Amino acid sequence: MGRAAYERLSQDRGKRSPSIANQRFDIEEYYQRNGWEFDESLNFSDDDISASKYSTKERPGYNALLATIRVGQIEAVVATEVTRLFRRVEDLLEVHAIVLDVQARSFVIETAPGGARYDLMTNEGFHNALDAVVEASRESGKISDRVRRAKRARAREGRWHGGNRPYGYEREKLILDAEGNITNRGRLVVVESEATIIRELTARILNGEALTKITADLNERKVPTATGNGRLWHPATIRNLFRSKRIAGIREDQGAEYPASWQAIITMEDFERVSLVLGDAARYVGAAKKGVRSYLLTGIVECGICGADGQTHVKLYPGAMWGKQRIKQRKYACKTLDHYGRQIGCGKIVRLADPVEALVSEAVLARFESEDLAALVAPDAPAELHELAAQLVEDRRRLEQANQDRYRRAGDPLRLDLRDFARIRAEIEDAMESVRRRMARLEQGQTLASIPIGRTLRAAWYAADLGWRRIVLSLVVERVKLLPGHPGSRLWPTEDDEHYEDILKQYPDGPWRFDGSRVVISWKV
Repeated sequence: MGRAAYERLSQDRGKRSPSIANQRFDIEEYYQRNGWEFDESLNFSDDDISASKYSTKERPGYNALLATIRVGQIEAVVATEVTRLFRRVEDLLEVHAIVLDVQARSFVIETAPGGARYDLMTNEGFHNALDAVVEASRESGKISDRVRRAKRARAREGRWHGGNRPYGYEREKLILDAEGNITNRGRLVVVESEATIIRELTARILNGEALTKITADLNERKVPTATGNGRLWHPATIRNLFRSKRIAGIREDQGAEYPASWQAIITMEDFERVSLVLGDAARYVGAAKKGVRSYLLTGIVECGICGADGQTHVKLYPGAMWGKQRIKQRKYACKTLDHYGRQIGCGKIVRLADPVEALVSEAVLARFESEDLAALVAPDAPAELHELAAQLVEDRRRLEQANQDRYRRAGDPLRLDLRDFARIRAEIEDAMESVRRRMARLEQGQTLASIPIGRTLRAAWYAADLGWRRIVLSLVVERVKLLPGHPGSRLWPTEDDEHYEDILKQYPDGPWRFDGSRVVISWKV
């Protein structure tokens, strides 16, 4: 049986550290001093990988070493320190269990160049190794605590945490004092060309544009991302941009917020509004894995027999074959079983998607053309949105203040007891939820206000993407129920219908044998 060598470097900050090479030199020298032959095939290493319990990285070299131990190929491992192998007690216990399983007479951990020796098959050797690992784990915890405290201190000062530069910002040019110390570490400055894009995205999202459409436009204009290198924009790239309050001048750390040392690109009010729009789950219902929605009524349609709702229980059939002609047709159908085999619907409703969507579209457009919906495009909506967003920010501050007052020292007159704190928090959260609901309603109204001057709602509807049409539809439609019945004996639409050509331009497979009375629309207004 042979002897293996293991080297590990915890962190390589962008440079090729000599640490691995130094460890290898010490180990080879240790081999020579003891008259052993160094076997290159039994040398394992992990570069830029921590072994502490706080690390989530895999250690491929270490895993290969374990595989070699399992087959009984080695009887010793040489490393410069025990901590290069183990910083978690469970790692040592795993190796001990493996060598017991292979019934090794002796299995030694040796350190070079010091020569400390731990035979895991003896009681004393195993417990000495265990003591060394426990001490290393304790030291790792202390280091982690120090790192967390340092990060929190940087956050309180509003400094950037480091890493790849965020879109819209770049590192401020370093300033040195008389002693050569950096005085502005962790500070960012605005990249104005990228800030302009962020403000453009903010306006377009608030105007109801779909992320897929915005993404396509950015890529067509060849707008570079933060990483450049020809990387394309993706809807997820835009969503991630608005997940951090950094662009609103806020530094976040472990749920706490601090004023940032850099300039905000958009206001906190606009950030809250965009977050509300992007966080609306209805935007993503029915989106395919590729991120492109293809059904207008997903989340709205329901089964007229069993009542299974359209968000989770109505099955969609993109690409299903129809008849001998093998024509692909979209369908809405009640789903019988979920992915776990549990019954969730009756499976008795199946409808072609095109005529259902065309009928609902025409009904929605007719509804908007009636006088009772004029109030949806209120001229004061933008001003009210601004006021509501500011109110939401103020409610957040009140909630943070209540949290601070809850943990004041005993005897402080401003300290809140648990009962008062719970009552105040509930009142504030209820108020915030009410504001969010009103904002969502007004944000949808903004979609109507974004129709270009000189274009009717009908013309805008047929020219718009699916996401925009879903927002407009959601203003007035509560639910679309599909009732059982036969396709119908008459064709729909007919040439006598006022908007016959518009419908067939949008849905060229029509007209259909279709009974529109079997589709029931529940209206919000």
